Amino acid sequence: MIKRATTIMALALAALTFGGMPGIATAQDGASADQQKAQQLMQEYRQKASKLQQIHKETIQSNPELAQQQQDFEEQVRSAVEDQGYDVEKGQQRVQEMAQQLQSGDLSDSERKAVMKDFQAERQQMVQARDAALQKPEIKSAGEELQQDTLAAMKKQDAQTDQLLKDMDKLRGELRANMPAGAMQGNNG
Repeated sequence: MIKRATTIMALALAALTFGGMPGIATAQDGASADQQKAQQLMQEYRQKASKLQQIHKETIQSNPELAQQQQDFEEQVRSAVEDQGYDVEKGQQRVQEMAQQLQSGDLSDSERKAVMKDFQAERQQMVQARDAALQKPEIKSAGEELQQDTLAAMKKQDAQTDQLLKDMDKLRGELRANMPAGAMQGNNG
């Protein structure tokens, strides 16, 4: 349950985050029926993710102890990531600068590709450091406790939470069935 909920919440945030990024959306002109079905499923998934994110936000706002627990966990992870040799603040700055470059429209095709490559490399470094940090037993334990407490509070905050999680789990399965092999690579959880 915890692993599923963690995966679903991570996918929900990814769906919301990557949905608005330039160059990520696929063109609908000439899209096959499978692509259109996948896009429809993704749109439905994003809507449910957005609702779940709203419930999470309201839950944190109405539970100061949970907000503090979340903040403490984030600081613990950030510190562990920096212990892995990754400077979080500088990494965030670099990502922001690259995103601005990509959104400016001032880049040639080759420059855009180079910035995207750098963006992916930066993201990979961050993910590796974060994953290593999350493997530390004390962080893993704190994360599981936060996840349990958050889910319990979200269910208390809004009765739709459980159904949203189930719906998103079902949609994720349908998305996997409708996507070409490897398209959701790294999101198997």
